Amino acid sequence: IVLVIYYHPTKTKSLPWMQVLDWKKACPQVKLVPVEAPEDEEEWQYPVNKLRNKGLDALETTLFLMMDIDFLPSGNLEAVIQRNFLPASRVDSRENDLWQQQQQKVAMVVPAFERKNANCTSISGCKKFLKLDPDFIPFSFEDMGTCTKKGNCGVFHADEFLEGHLTTGTEFWLKGDFYDYDPVVDADVPRKLTCFHSFNYEPYVVLPWCKGSTPYYDERFYGYGKNKIQHITHLRFLNYSFQVLPEGFLVHYPHPKSKANGIFRRESKFHHRQSMSDLYEKFLREMNEAYVEPTLKQCESSVDETISQ
Repeated sequence: IVLVIYYHPTKTKSLPWMQVLDWKKACPQVKLVPVEAPEDEEEWQYPVNKLRNKGLDALETTLFLMMDIDFLPSGNLEAVIQRNFLPASRVDSRENDLWQQQQQKVAMVVPAFERKNANCTSISGCKKFLKLDPDFIPFSFEDMGTCTKKGNCGVFHADEFLEGHLTTGTEFWLKGDFYDYDPVVDADVPRKLTCFHSFNYEPYVVLPWCKGSTPYYDERFYGYGKNKIQHITHLRFLNYSFQVLPEGFLVHYPHPKSKANGIFRRESKFHHRQSMSDLYEKFLREMNEAYVEPTLKQCESSVDETISQ
């Protein structure tokens, strides 16, 4: 586990090193990467993609899942990831090279949920939910199914930004519709996405890590907005295959809205939202100039049509 910590020298006298040492004792597999912010930087200007790249450079594994600190993994997530990136030994030797190439360009989508009905205005207030109810956050596939049926869990940000995770097809996932048949390996493999309902799709994905081959995040994107969409778009132009991970998932833990989120979602003197949108349009032009048209295209039905169905 690589944990990138971004701290401001004028707002944080020092990193809580004693607490950090406690983390290291409890979780010796955690690698800490502290990054100090410039003194004149505002909180909302944090260089999110630069920090993600710091994490990538610290990797010692062949697979990685980049996730935000406010998400919790399901209890089986690591085992499910390892099980669904099929080893080459399962493939006929004649197809081995082809399969290896395919595996290097697989983006495994991890379904993302949020815990609903948990309004809180402070960090301490949000923490109380889990203290009062140990089952507040579901950690198994069965418990997530129960939580969604009760209306206490739902697709992450579906009420605020439906396009962000609609393409995952969570309704199929919850029914246990996990696999497609793949003739190359003569076996069922995680369900493949054949199109994107929106190019604003921004799932959390497990990727093979190969420095020089796996793309980094574009560090021109900072603060809130478009930073993860940019990376998914780059993968699409590189013709990665997107598949949906069976059983494993992420759950967003409720917390007060960040200052960066507020600045992005409302018009303000910073004009940050427009700035990131303009940068993303420039990024798209660069992708179109650098690559041929990607094979994974937008679905024929619109987002609204998909909802009505």
